[in-house]
Amino acid sequence: MQVEIKSRHFNLGEKQKEKIINDLEKLERFSPRPPVSARMTIVNEKSRFTADLSFFLKNSDFRTKVEGSDPELAADEAIENIRTQLQRFKGKMVSRQKGEEGGLGRAMVIEGEEFLEPPGTELPTEGFHLKDMSVNNAMDVFRSSARPFLVFRNTDTTKICVVYKRDDGQIGLLESREE
Repeated sequence: MQVEIKSRHFNLGEKQKEKIINDLEKLERFSPRPPVSARMTIVNEKSRFTADLSFFLKNSDFRTKVEGSDPELAADEAIENIRTQLQRFKGKMVSRQKGEEGGLGRAMVIEGEEFLEPPGTELPTEGFHLKDMSVNNAMDVFRSSARPFLVFRNTDTTKICVVYKRDDGQIGLLESREE
């Protein structure tokens, strides 16, 4: 991880910089993906220190600005704020991966039975574009395809829907709902 520490209107000692760098590197434990870089600027204005910290992950940025009576206190509080943000972000990512946010994660559970592959199984992934269409149009498209289901946005309700083939051979429709 690339770390940049700047101080304005005062000189930050080498021991202070090393401590801040060590504390920033410890944030990697709380990150859901490897950090790319961190940038901290500590400014002294009228005997108050302001620590401005930016922490960058791939596709995610975390920022905080904290005031303190000395540079170490401001830096420590800024790092603690970023740690809290990273923990929340990591929790949200884990929840999404487990399907706790609803959507298809919840829709794939039937009477306590989960459709999970054995541990270590690598599943192929495919991308798709969410298309806007009516239910009738979606059913026609689904009938003409060999796919097991079709995800689309209903033009009448603007909700996300899934058309699938039921066990009895009929076509089923799932529509998202707000809880």
